[in-house]
Amino acid sequence: MSLYKSRHAAAHFLPGMFVAFVKTYVRLKAEGQGNIPLEGPCIIAANHQSHADTAVVFSALPKAARGRFVAAAAQDYFFQGGPQQYLSRVLFNAIPLARDRRGGQDPLRHLSRALREGYILLMFPEGTRSKDGTLGPFRAGVGKLVAEFPGTPVIPTWIGGTTRVMPKGKLVPRPFKVTVRFGEPLLIKAHPKFRATWQGAADEIREAVVALGDYQTPDPAPAGPAEEPPLPPEE
Repeated sequence: MSLYKSRHAAAHFLPGMFVAFVKTYVRLKAEGQGNIPLEGPCIIAANHQSHADTAVVFSALPKAARGRFVAAAAQDYFFQGGPQQYLSRVLFNAIPLARDRRGGQDPLRHLSRALREGYILLMFPEGTRSKDGTLGPFRAGVGKLVAEFPGTPVIPTWIGGTTRVMPKGKLVPRPFKVTVRFGEPLLIKAHPKFRATWQGAADEIREAVVALGDYQTPDPAPAGPAEEPPLPPEE
């Protein structure tokens, strides 16, 4: 399992130092670590709120699992050279995920190969960061991987607090408390030739993430007098 592991010298010591910093800086609380398989490939499917998400998921993993971890990262953002590419590769063994089909290649080809090689794959099925903290729809790509690799467990994962740590547009993280909650493994079925089943699998995974998170629908307010209509929702 060396295909996607960073071979840079800093990869031998920098990730451990980084994890210690993250755990202290954001007072990281990790739940459900025992749900991460001790061996074999799996998919960690998480909500996406911030560029800090990958860092906190990696730091929340059991130490034994970090050595076989890879993170799917947007090719057009993290693989254009410079410090972003260097750090994402050295710290998280990031692998590129194309957000379009330019060149006619499968955008998921690196993710598929990582699972074939036995890695723990982190992906954010929303495809982009949430603008307001709500959970967006999951794209069918995660369902395609489920169809391609039957029997591979999917770990629904909820991340809370990273919107405060590093909101969109901010480059310097702030020290707010973060929680990462790993759910029980899901064994989901999808058919490799029927795209509708891919989306069905993605929707099932999304429901499991919702169940893990602090997504709450407020109780409806009691009806007031006719002359006092309810206030409009806050912007």
